Amino acid sequence: MAMLEQPLDWTAVPPARATLMRTLGRYGISSLGPVAVSGAHFLASLVFLRNLPAREFGLFSFVLVIVPFCMSLCVALICVPLTQNLATGDRPACFKMNGLLCALYAAAIFAALRFGQAPARAALILALFGGVFAWRWFARCFAYVENRMGAAVASDLVYGVLLAAALTALVLTKHVTLLYGSVALLASALVALIPFGGNFFREQVAALRTARFSEYRPIFHDLTRWSLTGMVLTEATVNAHAYLVTFIAGPGAFALLALGMLLMRPAALVQGALPDLERPAMARAIAAKDWSGLARISRHFTFGLAAAWLATLLAGAALLAWAPQLLLKKGYPLDQVALVAALSAAIMAVRVLRTPLSVLLQAAGEFKALAGIGLVSGVLSVSATLALLLAFGPIASLGGVLLGELAILLRCRALAGEWQRGHD
Repeated sequence: MAMLEQPLDWTAVPPARATLMRTLGRYGISSLGPVAVSGAHFLASLVFLRNLPAREFGLFSFVLVIVPFCMSLCVALICVPLTQNLATGDRPACFKMNGLLCALYAAAIFAALRFGQAPARAALILALFGGVFAWRWFARCFAYVENRMGAAVASDLVYGVLLAAALTALVLTKHVTLLYGSVALLASALVALIPFGGNFFREQVAALRTARFSEYRPIFHDLTRWSLTGMVLTEATVNAHAYLVTFIAGPGAFALLALGMLLMRPAALVQGALPDLERPAMARAIAAKDWSGLARISRHFTFGLAAAWLATLLAGAALLAWAPQLLLKKGYPLDQVALVAALSAAIMAVRVLRTPLSVLLQAAGEFKALAGIGLVSGVLSVSATLALLLAFGPIASLGGVLLGELAILLRCRALAGEWQRGHD
């Protein structure tokens, strides 16, 4: 078996028409949620871009970087052990740890925003939004682990529709401020918890009351310390520019980068959401030694990400070519925004190729190896981003992120091949 050595031999498993239709339906349904959330966040970015000062828009965009980091922490510390079936008997400990983490997320976001000189009330509400949204993401991942895709999709749709409605109301009533926008985000995230049902909340409350943090210690020692290390180092690779530009050049400088990256946000959200669908499926295929099924999942995963990337690229190019006034306002030169968008598209293209490989390695339990990848790419990305930022400015700093992503891709391909040969 040389499935990943080539790398994966996708032509060995040609899908029948019925299988193809089922796959399209599966991805179509699972993509509804990310599309709704992405659309709502895209609308929020447009509304805030056109109605807020550059500094406040930069702060909002920075929140949309921190919150996905919190979501990734949730996956690394809680969802990974649930997916790996190592915490079946310790599920209450995972639920209790999730409650603690969400509180810590909120505190960290508040501190970061205040350091960036955000107003206190807006910082508090955005911090609560971050904690609630991370809790919703845990519930979403848990729903996928339990094969309850409908609850996850429904939550995404509720969040997207409510946020879009709230933003529309703010525009029509001319009350678009950072504070009111923050309230709209928080309220939408709270209501979006409802589709997960009463059993989920009862289990969460019971775990907070009865479970002990000490019960999580073996889980951390055996598994999540490596997944956490890899995730934190990968975050340094992926978003080094956001932190360095915001804290060195200021939120106003980051606003230009955020505007250009906004055009690739739909693809970025799909890239962040699909692993929650495919990681459990890959883990089940590996446990059953279903190598052809694993190849099929990986192929469809890659094609799904590529389709989202291509659709986002075409939509963004069309927007900049024919209706740039919808996106730009005074102070944001079109040529600079287009350059940031092009660099962001290149970064996302590399992620399309490396994400299925890294999720496959996660499903196989290769977290220590992934942590090693993150160490190399993180050091490369942070150092290159900082050097480019200081030498050439914020836009050039994206080159450091691209270098880090390429390092992850190359190493993941090599490790996936090694893993495959070891299971031949």
